[in-house]
Amino acid sequence: MDKRALRMAASDDVATVIDAVSAGEKVCVRTKSGEVACMLTAREDIPRFHKICLIERDAGDTVTKYGQIIGRVTSPIGRGSYVHIHNIESIKTGVGA
Repeated sequence: MDKRALRMAASDDVATVIDAVSAGEKVCVRTKSGEVACMLTAREDIPRFHKICLIERDAGDTVTKYGQIIGRVTSPIGRGSYVHIHNIESIKTGVGA
């Protein structure tokens, strides 16, 4: 069975995983209305309720969640990778998001 993730807005670069995900597992990303937004393979283990990257991001790119910019990429993030304080920083505070 595929793992689940939720994308809050169509412009989001990340989704929140609903189930803990292990590297190599398939993740079904759905919209708030329940439609399938995309399927992807996790590149890393991701804890429950943390972020998974939906598109490739380079250092310096912004990260969008809830339709709002939540941070800036500090090191490249691949599609299906874990997005957290080790690879993004808060734009507002300059610390890990």
